[in-house]
Amino acid sequence: MSRKASFEDLRALLDEVDRRYDMARSGHEFDFASEIEPFLEENKGLVDAISGIGTDFRFNPPTREKVVEEFMELLMACHAGRFSLKLYREKYKFINMWLAHAEREGLFR
Repeated sequence: MSRKASFEDLRALLDEVDRRYDMARSGHEFDFASEIEPFLEENKGLVDAISGIGTDFRFNPPTREKVVEEFMELLMACHAGRFSLKLYREKYKFINMWLAHAEREGLFR
C-alpha cells in the first residue's frame, strides 16, 4: 500500500534500517517469514512514495529514482550481516543526504 512520504517517517525508517543492520552484523539471524517479509511489506510503499515528492535543480527525477532504488536495496540488505559495511555506509549517506536536502528545500509538500 502506498502512502504519502514524510521526512519524519523516512528518517525513522532509515533509523530502523540502521538498527537492523547493526543487529545483523552482531550475529542476529532474521527469520524471513516473521521478520523480513513483514518489514518489507510494511515499508516498501513508503519508500516508493519518495517518487511522489517534488524535485528541484539538484534533486532531479533521475536522482529521486536513484534514492528509491538505493533505499529499497537497503531495506533488504540490512538483514544480512555479510553485506559490506563500506557499501552500506555509502548507500546510507547517499539516502540521508538527499532526504535532508528534500526537507530543507521544502520538497515534501
